Amino acid sequence: MVRFLLLAVLMLVTFSFAWQPSTEGSGKGLVIYKVDGDPADVMIALKGNLEAAQIILVSTTDPIAPLANNKNLFPDYKKLKVDYMQNFLVTSMTTLYKIVTNDPNAIVISPLVITIYQLEGDNKTYIVRTKPSLLLDGTKYPEAKAAVEELEDRIDKAIKSLM
Repeated sequence: MVRFLLLAVLMLVTFSFAWQPSTEGSGKGLVIYKVDGDPADVMIALKGNLEAAQIILVSTTDPIAPLANNKNLFPDYKKLKVDYMQNFLVTSMTTLYKIVTNDPNAIVISPLVITIYQLEGDNKTYIVRTKPSLLLDGTKYPEAKAAVEELEDRIDKAIKSLM
């Protein structure tokens, strides 16, 4: 019985932290997730999860397209070893309202960026999001920061549901 309880607690702790994002040396302003699956499929699923969370997809971009389109300027472009990369620019109407009505200067953090990428030879898809709430540390408008943190939480839940 004790062995069973110990195993149950160990499994609970392991699975509770399995989803935890990591900055992996990239800094405090990034939250990084590793997901199993093809990046194009992950992108479609994430888009649906974001929309279900009432997060608006403002635009989708290929952030490395300028490099690929200018290989004469960047002859070592292939050293990037990136198979796939897309940026989602996202926002939320309720968050926008709370920001603008409390601290219009904070609108600079909208839309937020979420990047989906896969490296050559890696079967993991990486999802990275910015953490703009850090930019509001020390603000005299805590309502604006709370709105941004709430949006970050909704984005994280949308990502975690892929795992």
